[in-house]
Amino acid sequence: MVSLEEIIKDRRSGQSAILKKTVELLKGIDAERRLSVCEEIAKVHKFMAGLKWLCERIREGFDLEDIEREIEKADKEAVKYLEDLVDGKIVVTISRSHTIERGLLKASKVIVLESFPRKEGLDMARYLKGRSVDVSIFPDCAMGYAVKVCDLAVVGADAVFKNGIINKVGTLPLALCCRHFSKDCHVIAQPYKFLDEVYSDELKDYVFKEDMLFEFVPKELVKI
Repeated sequence: MVSLEEIIKDRRSGQSAILKKTVELLKGIDAERRLSVCEEIAKVHKFMAGLKWLCERIREGFDLEDIEREIEKADKEAVKYLEDLVDGKIVVTISRSHTIERGLLKASKVIVLESFPRKEGLDMARYLKGRSVDVSIFPDCAMGYAVKVCDLAVVGADAVFKNGIINKVGTLPLALCCRHFSKDCHVIAQPYKFLDEVYSDELKDYVFKEDMLFEFVPKELVKI
């Protein structure tokens, strides 16, 4: 069984995987402790809106089995939508989302940006290559070449606000690059990632740090 420490230290898995691991962990915990454990995980993975949603579901007394089914249904619908969107297309993507990698299997070719500094894109590339998808890996700094030859870009989202999304660093320049080349940048996000809030980016620093591994992308640059 997955441990609390494993989930807290996990910096490579996408949100849907973290969410499912958290639910699995909570099943083995006394009901009165579930909310505090979920809040501890949400505090560490603070940009993952799905964990806030999960905390709220637990606070409202939802059964874990029902929550699990709700997550699985949302994930399957997102995968199916993406399959139809990319069928036979050349697609560019960045970072790693378990939902997105499952939905890219029908693409004619996938260009995966390596997603510096943690290079999660390499994990996605391995997953797709293992399922016979035609994959190329590009360094992030060469995304202009990738976007120029693609049909569209696809990204995940850790949170969807009224005015845009939060996703892994590199998503903003990818969206800007898509606008430059008149290519659509699609966001694939399940309902549990949507927040009824306006995001205000107050981070201003000249030293790269942990908070900068995620960034805000205005909704005008993407298709949600």
